[in-house]
Amino acid sequence: MKKLLLLPIILFAAAFSSIAQDGAAESEAMGFLRTERNPERVAMAGAGAALGNGGGAFSAFGSPAIGVRTGKKIEAGGSYAIWAPSINGSTNIAGGVNYHLTSGLAISAGYVREQFKELDLGGGETYAPCNQIIAAGASLLLTPSLSLGASVNFATQQLLEDYSLSGTSVDIQACYSISGFSVAGGVRCLGGKVADSSLPTSANLDLGYILSFGSVDLAMAADADYYFSGNYSAAAGVEASILNLVQLRAGYRFSSPNAVIPSHLALGAGLSLGPARVSLSYLTASEYLGGTLLFGLGVGF
Repeated sequence: MKKLLLLPIILFAAAFSSIAQDGAAESEAMGFLRTERNPERVAMAGAGAALGNGGGAFSAFGSPAIGVRTGKKIEAGGSYAIWAPSINGSTNIAGGVNYHLTSGLAISAGYVREQFKELDLGGGETYAPCNQIIAAGASLLLTPSLSLGASVNFATQQLLEDYSLSGTSVDIQACYSISGFSVAGGVRCLGGKVADSSLPTSANLDLGYILSFGSVDLAMAADADYYFSGNYSAAAGVEASILNLVQLRAGYRFSSPNAVIPSHLALGAGLSLGPARVSLSYLTASEYLGGTLLFGLGVGF
């Protein structure tokens, strides 16, 4: 039992021990691969992966071990975001689905499109850059408490009409849960270089704990990443679920100055109506992400 509980931590430690950095943190390519796509975890500043918050619909984006743990035969979700409006950011749409092939095996898939505002190229020409991700994943339940998962993200950046970048990343995760406590760990965004810059690869560790107080369930989560570039990031979040009907969420992420996801405060709320879940998230206290607004909708059977 103890060995199973330690597996996610061992994966994190193994990834961490492979990092050998000298000097300042390096720049990274395709930082949008690390943007949280799960609407409910956005409201917790990205924390909550070990808890499985938001279910498995978005598990192909960074939390592949969660898909098999949701208890739903099929889940689907979508989100719409006005991202980083303070710096003329993007309009983002994302969608995902998770399906149980058997009680111990699930597969997932997802799609993201980030559309930026038009750029003036001069001479009356304009162009609107965009980023896209196609993701696929699978998760396996090894014991009632332990799951393993992996996912692949295929990303493209269309910077100009005749110039684009592409890259592929892999996420590997283990998750162990028992008596309200959950721990997940592994490596995120592992892949080769893009335009001579490394992807934002990190060793990742997530912790979660759920307490019940009558009609209120309180979920607490913490998340930590150490990037192979030398950057780091950590988040803590909380969700209060009242009567399994209304959810209130908050979280804060602290990041090193050059981390791909900057420090910010997250706030949000949700509503559960039978098989459907609606969520709203807002990011603030960040020069880059301040004013970000995200709406999410999910369903599971």
